[in-house]
Amino acid sequence: MTLDDPEEERADETPDISPDEKVNSAAASAQNGEDDETIIQETTPLGKNPFVDVNHNEPAKTRPIISKITEPLLAEEPHMRVAKRCHVGARRERNEDSSLTLVSEVGGHFAVLPFGLYIVADGMGGHTDGHVASRIASRTAAMHIVNNIYLPLLEDSDKGFKAPIQEVLEQAVQKANKAVFENDPEMDSGTTLTVALVLGRRLHVAHVGDSRLYLLANGKFEPITNDHSLVQRLQDVGQLTPEEATFYRYGHILLRAVGQADEVEVDTYMRLLPKSGKLLMCSDGLSGFVSEAEMRDILERDITLEEMADALFRAAMDMGGFDNITAVLVDFEL
Repeated sequence: MTLDDPEEERADETPDISPDEKVNSAAASAQNGEDDETIIQETTPLGKNPFVDVNHNEPAKTRPIISKITEPLLAEEPHMRVAKRCHVGARRERNEDSSLTLVSEVGGHFAVLPFGLYIVADGMGGHTDGHVASRIASRTAAMHIVNNIYLPLLEDSDKGFKAPIQEVLEQAVQKANKAVFENDPEMDSGTTLTVALVLGRRLHVAHVGDSRLYLLANGKFEPITNDHSLVQRLQDVGQLTPEEATFYRYGHILLRAVGQADEVEVDTYMRLLPKSGKLLMCSDGLSGFVSEAEMRDILERDITLEEMADALFRAAMDMGGFDNITAVLVDFEL
């Protein structure tokens, strides 16, 4: 049979019977004595349950329910990824750098602002127990910030932190300064201390010394902090050019450090971050030997964050690794 034989095709089909005709047929059969074996005409079958095999009365495999998307998919949730290197280098006997990273992202209906705390402290070379000073400073500052910002952030909104964030960060550095200063009055120890707090899309910074914080975003690589060093002061007043500063023999001398007196002057910064970018926090074991142009080139490569951290460390080692090397690299999407 082909599609050109409609008559033949219709002859093979069961003729349609209307509901009235079915009722009349059944009544006629009853009158003729055929009600001993009443024939019930088949009606339209019920739709099959997709989760039950009717033939074998067994559950069938669950089938996916496909529905049309009625709303656009949400953008990726905010996140901060971190890669860190804190190494003794090639020439020093011990690592006087300390670093600390703490990232918290709370999702759900009652979401909490993305929280990232990053700290670098570089114990002053040549001073006794510089490694102790950096440890005390970094952990004392972190504890104060966690207790006064992060933990209240997890509580109900009406019980959240009340003090301005910049004030809390400055207090954290002052507590760290006092802890280092009073740890052993007979010891001449000190450290740099750079604290970066990302809360939502705001970057809050407290800074003492010559460890650095950089921001790479929107095609621009820029320092956020300013060095508290003799060589930087001479550049600021025009007595040294950046080229001369590279080879200045007293480049390691700090004008401001944590743990040298009862109080310390603290630089604080606050700025709104772009939607995406990278932060680089480092000790002068990296920034003192690797140019900003090379660091930027590494951060712009099409490699993973861990590979970038390795490349930064390797660049400092290739220059001799004369100092401890610390790099904290943060990739953020906010």
